[in-house]
Amino acid sequence: MRTWHPKRRIGTCVVLCLAAFLSNAADAQCTRQDLSALIDDYLSALSANAPGRLALASDARYTENGRIMDPGDGFWQTAGDVTFSRSAIDTGQCGTVTQALVDEDGVDVQTIYGVRLRVNDSAELTDIETYIARATEFAHNPEGVPDEDGDDWEALLPPAEQSSRETLIAAANAYFDMFFDPQGTEVPFATPCNRWENGTRTTRDDCSNMGPASAGGMEMTHRRFPVVDLEAGIVVGFVLFADSLLDFHMFKLRNGQITQIQSVIGPRANPTGWSDQETPGGRGGAQP
Repeated sequence: MRTWHPKRRIGTCVVLCLAAFLSNAADAQCTRQDLSALIDDYLSALSANAPGRLALASDARYTENGRIMDPGDGFWQTAGDVTFSRSAIDTGQCGTVTQALVDEDGVDVQTIYGVRLRVNDSAELTDIETYIARATEFAHNPEGVPDEDGDDWEALLPPAEQSSRETLIAAANAYFDMFFDPQGTEVPFATPCNRWENGTRTTRDDCSNMGPASAGGMEMTHRRFPVVDLEAGIVVGFVLFADSLLDFHMFKLRNGQITQIQSVIGPRANPTGWSDQETPGGRGGAQP
């Protein structure tokens, strides 16, 4: 978890901060330090409305709420200070997902901002996927986004409490399956477990409490799990919630059990702009 300060020193350029990304190219591994620097530089560039600071690959794709756009358009023109962020870092896939709070020009209420980044072996950004959840979106409550219950989201787990990539993705997939078949789906929830949706806490120590969705029959489609943070025990699942709303869920797991869930929920959108990375059809999840 990070609290941001507007006067924080800005890195000279993403590509310089990531110059040592792949000393062993055959392993295609990135370091936590360099991916963390990538996040910092991206958010600093966003706050400064300066997309020219980004090192973009020739085939880079940028989406905002499912729409393919040019970097510098849309939210880049109105974004202000970033006051909070939490991130998942996938060193194996050279990708990150960040949930943040961002001031916006002319808007009194903070915007809940989600961004997924990925770089190639030249430390150039290939994927920039952003969700903008403003005050009109579901359960919008920016004051609740920094809340945590027990586990520090970004804290690294002891090796004995970490899980495999397959285990983390299976837990997230089971959670999404629960909305279709709540009685027949077993989800590895810890006790206690709590969930926040756009900053609104929707549980009281029991993540199996689904509220109005407990009737089942709800499909979580277009699934992707592009970022899995093995060291911190975080898996991020992207879906169309009820085959409608842009949504990503961040799941924090310890010893294979889900302890916390944070979600960023945007507007209706179909397609998402990333159909080439999605699982065809309804249920089931694509792995990176």
